[in-house]
Amino acid sequence: SVLGVPVWAALMVWLALWYAAVALIISVTRQTRAWGFAGVAAWMGLEWLCARAPWGGFGWGRLAYTAPGTLIDGLFPIISATGVSLVIVVTGFALAWLVWPVVSGERPLTLRSLQRLPIGVVAGLLVISAGGGLLGRMYDPAPDGGEVTVAVVQGNVPGLGLDALGPRYSVEHNHLAETIILAAQICTGQVQTPDFVVWPENSTATDPYTDRHTAQAIRLAVDLVGMPILVGVITNGPGDDERQVTSLWWTPDQSVTATYSKRNLVPFGEWIPVREFFLDLIPDLAYVGRQSIPGTGPGVFDVTVDGRRLQVGFWICYEVAYDATVDDVFLPKDRPGAQVVVEQTSNAWATGSDQIPHQQKITQVRAMESRREILLATTNSHTGWIDSHGVVVYQSTMRASDVQVFTVPLRSHITPAIACRAGFDVASILLPLLGCLGVAVLYFVRRGTRNRLEASPPEAILDDAT
Repeated sequence: SVLGVPVWAALMVWLALWYAAVALIISVTRQTRAWGFAGVAAWMGLEWLCARAPWGGFGWGRLAYTAPGTLIDGLFPIISATGVSLVIVVTGFALAWLVWPVVSGERPLTLRSLQRLPIGVVAGLLVISAGGGLLGRMYDPAPDGGEVTVAVVQGNVPGLGLDALGPRYSVEHNHLAETIILAAQICTGQVQTPDFVVWPENSTATDPYTDRHTAQAIRLAVDLVGMPILVGVITNGPGDDERQVTSLWWTPDQSVTATYSKRNLVPFGEWIPVREFFLDLIPDLAYVGRQSIPGTGPGVFDVTVDGRRLQVGFWICYEVAYDATVDDVFLPKDRPGAQVVVEQTSNAWATGSDQIPHQQKITQVRAMESRREILLATTNSHTGWIDSHGVVVYQSTMRASDVQVFTVPLRSHITPAIACRAGFDVASILLPLLGCLGVAVLYFVRRGTRNRLEASPPEAILDDAT
């Protein structure tokens, strides 16, 4: 709705079509014994496809993102978000299997009919799911042994919605001001000296490579704290009328030693698919401005901090909903995986909406999947710290300035959820399809046997029995 009623309506229609397809499959198979398996396969297929298409997908709608704080959230580091979605779907269809005959009138509600219901099977599934979740909470890999201290800055922004960044240079000045406070706290011993500082996504509204004022603000901040700052900026290019959402590792010697550009961009928010067509159809989309171009490669910086080598992993906002981007932080192909994880976000445009707590739930899921602490730096919302069990240790006040220093353990372990995610993706769809196949085979075997018995004379049946 922040992006405009036409965009909102189009998104709702598109997502409704996905669920209509699942409903159709359930309806068509409802009169067969395979309807539950078919429904589970359809729903899990929906989650897989919807997270990938079109235009990178809309992966934030998964059922697993409703599970933090429930009895099954201990399953996240074992079977991943895909597996948790599967548990929820199977449980839902099992409950439907239990109550549908009574609700539909196929079986009258009597003591005898209750005895014939598969109550034991459904109860067993519920117990196994809850018990597995409780046991999974005990899974807690040990840290590597070292620690890192990180300062996260929330500078706040003056506006709301599409005008959140306010007048020119407002947002970078706000983050500079909070960094000045941090420097004073360090000098007076109020906080532990951090190893590095994190500014959020869009903590500057202009490109420091081309805008001298923005570059000067960052240089001053780095000089004051005397340590690297991970800065979220908007950079120009690579082509004409294009831009990138970028993170820069800005060091005390005033050089940028590592860069990363956001890979998963918000369609109709940061870029416009089939741009000319949609601009003509919905002129209000002109607010998007220049086309954002996705980056490549994992969000992991191999840096030197206080004389030691450190792998700093991070996601930029929307990316936290995408499995491949998340996993690349822990399992990059060309470098060691992250030892500390931060998330930079600028969801000020969504202030007052449910997008902000929704994204935080997804971040909690990622913390539980990986059993890693995640530090958040936002422009004006939920800056803070989520521990390795998905618990929110600290959360800043909305629409306020804040700066906090956190010390977290270094970790390099890889959970089964991260290591085997592709396998869980395949199994979540393949297993229920195999269930459908098994039901079909059993049906035709029984049908063939029944036809054979009906076609045989009584003497032959007696001989077979003998």
